[in-house]
Amino acid sequence: MTPSLAVASQALITLIYEAATRHGAWSQFLSAFAQQLKSHAGLIWANDFSNRSVDVQLPGSGLSATYGFEADAMASFASYYGARNVWLEDATLHHEGAVVTGSMLFPDHCLKKTEYWTDWLRPQDIFYTAAAIVELRAERSTNVTVVRRERAGAYEAGELALIRSLMPHLQTAFALQRKLRRLEVLSQSSTQVLELLPFGVLLLDATSQLLYANERALAMTASTRLLQLRDGAPLYCPREADNGALRRMLQEAAQTGTTAAGGPGGVLTLNGLTGEQLRLRVTPLPSWHSPFGSASAIAVFLSDSSDLITSLAATLRNFYGMTVAEARLTEALVNGYSLQEYAERQRISIHTARTQIKSATAKAGAQRQVDLVRIVLTGPAVLQRNPLPA
Repeated sequence: MTPSLAVASQALITLIYEAATRHGAWSQFLSAFAQQLKSHAGLIWANDFSNRSVDVQLPGSGLSATYGFEADAMASFASYYGARNVWLEDATLHHEGAVVTGSMLFPDHCLKKTEYWTDWLRPQDIFYTAAAIVELRAERSTNVTVVRRERAGAYEAGELALIRSLMPHLQTAFALQRKLRRLEVLSQSSTQVLELLPFGVLLLDATSQLLYANERALAMTASTRLLQLRDGAPLYCPREADNGALRRMLQEAAQTGTTAAGGPGGVLTLNGLTGEQLRLRVTPLPSWHSPFGSASAIAVFLSDSSDLITSLAATLRNFYGMTVAEARLTEALVNGYSLQEYAERQRISIHTARTQIKSATAKAGAQRQVDLVRIVLTGPAVLQRNPLPA
């Protein structure tokens, strides 16, 4: 590879990894790739040898990109001409990691005798093609292809060497993008579940900055004005005493995921001058067990005085096999009561309450009280509970 092609290769490699991590950036790479190879069009697409079908959308992967093709041409390629692509006739010539040209796959002197050239290639002034077969799985190949005019000449050895230099990076980027898309789907699924919960939910990072708020949390903070959500800043309480208590609670909870010096979170009740109330339960999301992504460090659950989570006891018994006493105690903890408060209300000893919560925690598959509360708040017991009439 010449020095100029080596420089071009490095620039294209940078674009490849940007495309893998940024939505819609494959078009930018494909444009630069095609222009470097003196090609007037290109695409990222898939071909299924088992049924002679092609896919130019690649749904769910985020890899779809075209350059220089009209939408009508892509539609006809996907619906009809892809199955008549003579460069795909011999599947044995297509290997994962290979760089191929149309001349390797079908004789140039026979191309103009085909329907594929007459009706699809010629109207777009295409004669030569070069492709990187990035993946081949179960007879389905995913390819990066460029095309050019007959007068531009066949792709030369140096140009093919450039494509080969990009191959390992394309393979890594394709695999990386698929993993990122799967994680994105999982994250979206998790946040969709949070929209179904009967209370407000805030997810914060380790610096207490807001990552996500469900619609209920946004409505509650807007109506009470007891807690402010500010872009690029930690949660904030207008009252200084409340704000200091919240800061300490959030800082301790954030440390729980990474150090032994963290705290279990806790409950903070905010009261307004006109009787409004907002109850905050702060709970850590340890980095080794975060259901909403490794960036989430803290969850804050919001409720008001009229929004206690009731009727959980029967559901907790069904889902986790808790006894009546264990389920009742867990319900109280979910609503922000401390173990001591619950013991006093029920007129039982703190020793009995600790025994009950230890058993309930084990039945829910948790190790600590804070984990039990988080599991219940974000799990099926809350989502599928049957509220009793007031």
